[in-house]
Amino acid sequence: MHLPVQSGSNNVLRRMAREYTREQYLERIALLRQANRPISISTDIIVGFPGETDADFEQSISLLDQVGYDLVFSFEYSPRPNTPSLHFDGVVPGDVKTLRLRILMERQQQIQIQRFTHLVASTEELLVEGPGGREGQWKGRTSQNIIVNFSSIPSSTSVPQPGSYWNVRITKAGPNSLVGEAIEGPLFSANSPEIPPVHDSPFRIIF
Repeated sequence: MHLPVQSGSNNVLRRMAREYTREQYLERIALLRQANRPISISTDIIVGFPGETDADFEQSISLLDQVGYDLVFSFEYSPRPNTPSLHFDGVVPGDVKTLRLRILMERQQQIQIQRFTHLVASTEELLVEGPGGREGQWKGRTSQNIIVNFSSIPSSTSVPQPGSYWNVRITKAGPNSLVGEAIEGPLFSANSPEIPPVHDSPFRIIF
């Protein structure tokens, strides 16, 4: 689930004219964490918005730690024509914005490694997208939209096809994706005209 927050600082959120506070945002996150299955959460964060202080920026960093996002799309603020912020004071220098973006991205990468490492040795059902970046490797996504590069079953004649589902054992975690080995498949193909069996996978339609 993508929940753009833009900043972890209430001061910056007010200047952005956002109609929520950090506390209200975290209340929504807490509700999602109470779901019966894990939900992947991503967000957008802007650094260097006019008036953003070092303390404001640290609030965005602390929000990363508090939420534990699986993915963050982060950007430096850039002025846009016909927007109120174009005339705001407290312009953040370009080198400061660049430094803040680097710090934020490095922290998020550490968080992703920590979160993805917990999936090593687990079995995940993947929706296959197609060939991976290496020969004999395939790429798919988990129900939480995490990319997994995996090898097919050596003794099997079945080749993973786009739109099919495979069970894959996770063997390695990186900052942006996982590596695994297929252990069963295909379970079902999205391209098949047959009605899929009832299953608790969020990818499938339950009839």
